[in-house]
Amino acid sequence: MAYVATRRTAGFATVALALSLVAPSASRAEDGTTPAPATPDKSGYTLFDPTPDDELRKFAPDRPTKGFSVRTIDAGHVELESDIISTTYSKALGVATRSFQAIDPNLRIGVTNWADVEVQFNGLQDVRSSDTTSGATLVHATGAGDVVLRTKVNLFGNDDGPAGLAVIPFVKLPSSVPVISNGAVESGVIVPLALRLPQDYLITLMTEVDSLKDTDIGRRYANFVNLIGVSHPLPGSDRAIGMLELFSSSGADSASPQVYTLDAGMNYRLDQHTILDIGINIGLNKAAPRVQAYTGISARF
Repeated sequence: MAYVATRRTAGFATVALALSLVAPSASRAEDGTTPAPATPDKSGYTLFDPTPDDELRKFAPDRPTKGFSVRTIDAGHVELESDIISTTYSKALGVATRSFQAIDPNLRIGVTNWADVEVQFNGLQDVRSSDTTSGATLVHATGAGDVVLRTKVNLFGNDDGPAGLAVIPFVKLPSSVPVISNGAVESGVIVPLALRLPQDYLITLMTEVDSLKDTDIGRRYANFVNLIGVSHPLPGSDRAIGMLELFSSSGADSASPQVYTLDAGMNYRLDQHTILDIGINIGLNKAAPRVQAYTGISARF
């Protein structure tokens, strides 16, 4: 299983490299728009010497959908991203699970021109599993989710250019109740690649490797995530962008099922610092959640 997942990861990397080589030389912003002719030198700005408002890069939150932006928060600025409400329905092996989550703020702080730090507080959650035949409740839990710490480092293409690349290491700290949390510290690294193409298209290729814990036997295993997505402004609007992506997750543990989903989302830019979004994820195999729907907001300060 690990060999297959590793080959899939290598395949995504090969495709990403090939597309990078043929990407046009014309610069594109994250949302597909053409940036200013000259990008100012912002290398000297820090958390304590913020980037001036008139030099901020395009606002590109890590939502909706599961793909991450390659862009970091400008030095000295703060971004808040959050679901407003999210609901998920799963059904497998005679058990139906419904979960609801309200507010999961992700606070991002720009430290330098090329790096930010992030703290995500998974919000109030309610999870209930029922027997599909009798309807009897098997498990029910309510509480706040785990805390996730991340840092994002942009390697190139932060402001403009035909491509961008970032590295995002993270760690999950167990801070919730059983059922909602497995009670284990888990970590991983995410690597998104953005390709800015003609006609305002943005292609995202992302790979991720996680170190997860099997709570039944107490040992750790590698989990591999791969994603390919495309986004484009919606016809007739200069504020709305639509996204579509294919997502896969495959664990090296034989007991960890492969998960495949088709994800769609849309964001609407209220102004240069505020974005509303909505999305839906549809399971493509039995192990994946049948459907997840959510709406959220992102704001930059």
